[in-house]
Amino acid sequence: MNLYNKIVNISRLEDSEHFELFKNISYAINSNAKEENTKGRNLLIRVIDKWNEVPTNFKPMWEDLIEAVGFYPYISKYKMTIGDLSARIRQEYHKSDFIPDKYLHKEQKELSNLLVDKRNVIVSAPTSFGKSLLIEEIVSSRIYNNIVIIQPTLALLDETRIKLKKYYNDYKIIVRTSQEASLVKGNIFLLTAERVLEYPNLPEIDLLVIDEFYKLSKQRNDNRANILNIAFIRLMKNKDCRFYLLGPNIERISKGFEEKYNAEFFSTDYSLVYTEEQNLYESVKIKPGGKVCEENIFDVLDSLDEQSLVFCSSPTTARKLAFSYCNHLEEKNIQQNNDIPLIQWIEENLNLEWSLSHCLSNEIGVHDGSMPKHITTSMIKYFNDKKIRYLFCTNTIIEGVNTSAKNVVYYDNQIGKKDVDYFDYSNIRGRAGRLMEHCVGKIINLKKPPKKEEMVVDIPAFTQNPIDDEVLINIDKKDIIPINKKRYENFEVLPDKLKEILKRNAVSIKDQLEILNEIEIMLQDPEKKSDIIWSDPRDKKLYYHLCTIFELVKDKFIEGDEKNVIISIPWMARQTVSYCYEKNISKMINERISFYSKKRFKKLNPELIDNEYSLSVFKSRYFEEYRKIVDEAIEQIFKFQKNWLQYKIPKWLNVVDSLQRYVADEMGIISGDYSFIAESIENEFIEPNIRILTEFGIPSSAISKICEYFGGKIKDLTEDEVIETIKNNKYSLNRILNQYEIESIERCL
Repeated sequence: MNLYNKIVNISRLEDSEHFELFKNISYAINSNAKEENTKGRNLLIRVIDKWNEVPTNFKPMWEDLIEAVGFYPYISKYKMTIGDLSARIRQEYHKSDFIPDKYLHKEQKELSNLLVDKRNVIVSAPTSFGKSLLIEEIVSSRIYNNIVIIQPTLALLDETRIKLKKYYNDYKIIVRTSQEASLVKGNIFLLTAERVLEYPNLPEIDLLVIDEFYKLSKQRNDNRANILNIAFIRLMKNKDCRFYLLGPNIERISKGFEEKYNAEFFSTDYSLVYTEEQNLYESVKIKPGGKVCEENIFDVLDSLDEQSLVFCSSPTTARKLAFSYCNHLEEKNIQQNNDIPLIQWIEENLNLEWSLSHCLSNEIGVHDGSMPKHITTSMIKYFNDKKIRYLFCTNTIIEGVNTSAKNVVYYDNQIGKKDVDYFDYSNIRGRAGRLMEHCVGKIINLKKPPKKEEMVVDIPAFTQNPIDDEVLINIDKKDIIPINKKRYENFEVLPDKLKEILKRNAVSIKDQLEILNEIEIMLQDPEKKSDIIWSDPRDKKLYYHLCTIFELVKDKFIEGDEKNVIISIPWMARQTVSYCYEKNISKMINERISFYSKKRFKKLNPELIDNEYSLSVFKSRYFEEYRKIVDEAIEQIFKFQKNWLQYKIPKWLNVVDSLQRYVADEMGIISGDYSFIAESIENEFIEPNIRILTEFGIPSSAISKICEYFGGKIKDLTEDEVIETIKNNKYSLNRILNQYEIESIERCL
């Protein structure tokens, strides 16, 4: 019997077999060979996974070994008995000095000591290492006054905010650029890199935390790498600022970076979770186009009895596969669970026949970056609370969103149209199992994993080779390396006012200067001038104004894979105008459903005249067609809202706005002003002091009811006062909110 089988049958082993198992694992753990040491640690994790089956008389010797490898969190969780005095002293040493009743494992403690000593630390450790716990550890130490935490997604920032809100008495948590820093207590700025650059009058920062710091590298083809590098440069201009950079599976960073910042690169494969692999890629059928046959993936999912993630290449793939699996389960007449408040919210606010609501009733969720924040946050919560068993997801799940997944199904080997590399795969694999939740996780490979390769993170802000102009111009002149001096000098000769605008916009300098020249030409043409100089968002020519601006920025400010998803300018302008007038995503969705339903009905019934059509007739005759149209309409409008209305379009408007103001001022004419419409589009036309509720993940339906309940009174309150008012009137508000809205407020505030 091999060691694995012995652990599986640990409750039935003979005494001699048990001692043999212990001896083999102990030898491996104490080996000088790294691979053997890791193997021994993983086998010990398997033993802990079977802890309730370990015979009582053998537990003391296993407890001694578990203590020796520093697995103190498990000792605490399983209430293990440590008899040796020196071992008890070591256990007490690993108890957090700042977080009550929290034990750190051996390497977490080493890192904690470095951070408390105010060292600059760069950490490469597995997903299940517990790197993010050390963010709370350093916050709870209260040794830093102003802390900036940059994370790649708003979902992850919100998760961190909820964890840290217990430190309210010591820190003001800031998530929006409109929130003013506190002068009476510390501040924690939970921001994306873009918002760091947009925050006005940022105070002196004592600690910078960058989660998933590999995103500094341009080699990852991340279109936001430049923004992150600029944020790093600006914050580190304070010589007293310390940093904690954390990420997974990184072998090396730019040579010389550690020396410049007197930093410690802490690289480890230490983990308290073991991930086992099940390779099925040679036995599954592959359809034309490269997808695994649905019957194969459905067989796999049917066989799993714990929380499972299914990794998909894109939001469209994730949704289609989830919807198909939902139909598969419904055909089996499995009992449904309708006790999920989001289902009711979908029925009331969107459309009853959205397939996602059917998925939820069958314990299936979908998570991707294009859904509204409150929905993706709810998906994760339902999954972690075991209200749903399957979560079909995209690469958004590998960027640090924590789940309680026991299993990960590797269904696709692409992210968009890019092949998954070993670094991506390691992050996907790392989502199987969770520290203190599952000792052992499993990844089921339906596609062949990529070959192992070394991951090196280059940091353009430091190496400057290669480096884009928008990053270069933020570096102090004395630090520019010789090969970049000419480029830097070309920027230096520009007028100071223009230089400030170009730096503030933080996008391609070359593209900005090209747009500037085009604006100068247009302002000299009386017919084109009005499409640049305008201010009123209710202008009847808004559509033409937007088309002009979108045409100016077309093929600019878009990098990497995003170049493949640029949509038509007329459609984008029409949808933006519709949003400005309607201010309601639900209406936009329903209009799209009506338009395509009628179009499809006419195609199926060319002989009928218009007055024989109605949406209800189409729905009753062609229900599956209708549901497909609903799904596509919701997906497209949500994607447009999240990716374009809430990010790209406001950014484009603000960049062009700043450039036209400069040109108009130089020409001595009155400039336009797009700032109101840009801000309104980005923030769903919600009043400035109320927007923080959207940031926290409270659905707009609840925000509307809250505003109606308080009337004009709420408009005069600050953001902090709005939150306190809602908390103080929670029971009264519960009478006007539905269960999902109540649930969202409870979770967020």
